[in-house]
Amino acid sequence: MVDIQGEGEILEGLGAPIRKLLEARDGQETTVRLASGEELAVYDVAWGRDIGDLWEHVTANCSPGRDGQPIHFFHMSEVTQLVNPETGAILIEQTPGLGET
Repeated sequence: MVDIQGEGEILEGLGAPIRKLLEARDGQETTVRLASGEELAVYDVAWGRDIGDLWEHVTANCSPGRDGQPIHFFHMSEVTQLVNPETGAILIEQTPGLGET
């Protein structure tokens, strides 16, 4: 279990393994598959965690961003898979924490 987010320093939430992998792939395209079936092309992430939340939220493709790529916002609880689009390899997989943030 993780500590509940309070005021002050941002603590790692339940989505830390996914966030760390996205950060490690900074600048490389990663396909983020969401529980809704949506697939996002992600190149970089900025993250945070709201007070009382168990999961991190992510803003993708904003820092530094990539020309022609939309900015995405999602919660780690929505993610089902991270995929390397060059190889099709699943990098990490989880059962989404639907209804949780």
